[in-house]
Amino acid sequence: MKKRMFIALDISSADKVKVAQWRKQHLDLPFKAIDENNFHVTLAFLGLLEQEKQANLTVLINQQHHLIQQQLNMLATQDISFSLRLSKVGYFKKAQVLHLMPESCPHWLMYLNEVIVELSLNSNITLENYRYQPHLSLYRKAKSSLIETNNIIEKTAVTQTLSIKSFSLYHSFSSEYGVQYIPIQTWKL
Repeated sequence: MKKRMFIALDISSADKVKVAQWRKQHLDLPFKAIDENNFHVTLAFLGLLEQEKQANLTVLINQQHHLIQQQLNMLATQDISFSLRLSKVGYFKKAQVLHLMPESCPHWLMYLNEVIVELSLNSNITLENYRYQPHLSLYRKAKSSLIETNNIIEKTAVTQTLSIKSFSLYHSFSSEYGVQYIPIQTWKL
């Protein structure tokens, strides 16, 4: 049986609460709000995966984990820590998603994304070819007319810093309570 999977940076409970409170105070909009428990920053969307490909990817990440940590530690000293400063509101028009994003992507995060993409491809997982744009989704079904009319993106001041300590392989599924993301395996940074 195939499962919808993705790999993402884990957001701490405290940071999830901070972002949700900021959204309510500064960006309370009539769109479908992402549940704060689902806040994450995607590294790679893997799509529908068979158990075998999921297992292969997990093995590859486990084998490379120590090397990944070593390289990340060298890069993190340049970037201070594994933190991600979300300083802009962004909008994906086609997906109708309003999100927070960094002004620029830190070196450590670009490296981690590149490694995860490479390991996914080595596991015969076909990924969409796109330029990586780290973001934390806030709203789905965000209508562009309301966003553009009210100049929401230009007017909203943002300063949210996330402290990142791990990343996980997630299973995404729909339930009677809405979409849920369940971590299958977690790796420390």
